[in-house]
Amino acid sequence: MEKNPIKITFIPKRRPFIKNATSRLRALYLIDHLQKLFPNKYIANIDDPENADIIVVNQSASQENLIKILNQKKKRKVFLIYDVVGRQYDDARESFNQVAQQADLITVANETQKARIEELKLGKPCCILNDGIDYVEQLNPSLSPFNGKVVWFGNHQLGNLESAMWAIDYISVQPKYSIGVIGNKEIKLDNVELIEWKYEGFINNLKRYSLCFLSHDSLEKQKSNNRLLVTIANGIPTIVSNSAAYSELLRKFKLDYAIVENENELQKALSILSDEEQRQKYLSEIQPYILENYNYNTVAKKFDQILNIYYLKGV
Repeated sequence: MEKNPIKITFIPKRRPFIKNATSRLRALYLIDHLQKLFPNKYIANIDDPENADIIVVNQSASQENLIKILNQKKKRKVFLIYDVVGRQYDDARESFNQVAQQADLITVANETQKARIEELKLGKPCCILNDGIDYVEQLNPSLSPFNGKVVWFGNHQLGNLESAMWAIDYISVQPKYSIGVIGNKEIKLDNVELIEWKYEGFINNLKRYSLCFLSHDSLEKQKSNNRLLVTIANGIPTIVSNSAAYSELLRKFKLDYAIVENENELQKALSILSDEEQRQKYLSEIQPYILENYNYNTVAKKFDQILNIYYLKGV
């Protein structure tokens, strides 16, 4: 006798989901690839907790949604996964604890986040479900030709832009280079090409540049490496600063010269990555690794393995 498909609903961060990176990476892409890979095993959707066997709620979901989820948990048997991919801010600690105490499983994006959750001694199983490559359907792995243009992109409100300003200021006055920023239209900077972020055509805009610079705010020790995955997967050698997640990935492939903390190190990295042979060498091992291990077929299969271990054994 065939089993009925398992109904999974995701409660992401906020609408419109396609415009929020966490919602795309932790919900939309997973739903799409679960349905493609396991059409008879799962029915996956957004925001349908009343009919779900498994509810995956993001840490940053609205208070209204969190209450709705907790009510479902009280009413009936439902498997609750709490997806925690950021800091536990003091003003959110109460709701964090409420959901964590009711969760059957906590998922995180990396080892640093897992260690942080384990420090809290919640008494809940915690496992890693890494982010995959963003902008899935726009993927273009070809090496971007060198043109002296460097880009930064991201959410400027999380301290990421502020942490990159020393490098942006430095690059903006170099005669051989120019700097661009893809982000919110509110950003105002001198001597910088500003492009408003839009999901549609983002990779085309990114590939107008031959290099990327990325960093994290010093308080964001738990951040994912997802922006670095995007640039390397799409053929743009990237220089990083002040980020454990970015540095760990680059060091794995002996690209330490692209991890910089000052202007001298930045200039050296820019010089190396102005050479076409060095650009190809940069991508030669790290890009295939990312394309194989961080594509959403791989991420969805890992999620299926997690459910086999933590959910199906109890059904």
